[in-house]
Amino acid sequence: MTEQQAQSAARERTRQLLASAEQRFKLSPSDPEILFDLKGKSAGLLVIHRNGHMKIRYNSALLAENGEKFLEQTVPHEVAHLIARRLYGPSIKPHGREWRSIMSYFNVPANRCHSFDTSNSAARSMRYFDYHCLCRQHRLSAIRHNRIISGVTYLCRACGSSLILSESS
Repeated sequence: MTEQQAQSAARERTRQLLASAEQRFKLSPSDPEILFDLKGKSAGLLVIHRNGHMKIRYNSALLAENGEKFLEQTVPHEVAHLIARRLYGPSIKPHGREWRSIMSYFNVPANRCHSFDTSNSAARSMRYFDYHCLCRQHRLSAIRHNRIISGVTYLCRACGSSLILSESS
């Protein structure tokens, strides 16, 4: 199966499961965005924005490597998250009884984690930036660097002065 065929099969399986569950639980049809942009060790992820926009993100590398098993396990897992959230609201536990009941309806084991080999999956790598204060050098993650760019101030615990981006970064 080519990458395009695998993605098409995952889209189709997602739509079939959604339609079945929405009919069973009398929910209005939903049309989540389906992406194949997830990297690293996660096989799938449901994202619901505050405005209600929903995305199901799949790991294309794991889909390509695991084909049918991915379609049988990961796709129902993510669709079950979406249906459980729509039925029971945002305060449910991600893998709680509500989610497990949807997995039972799909007749799929309610496994919290997949067992796919992730050694070939491209993991995200963290970027680091060099900063300095009055007394020494500091190495900050991209997360803290971006916070500084947006206006947050970090102080050195030793000398109390502000951290400043080094020119070599």
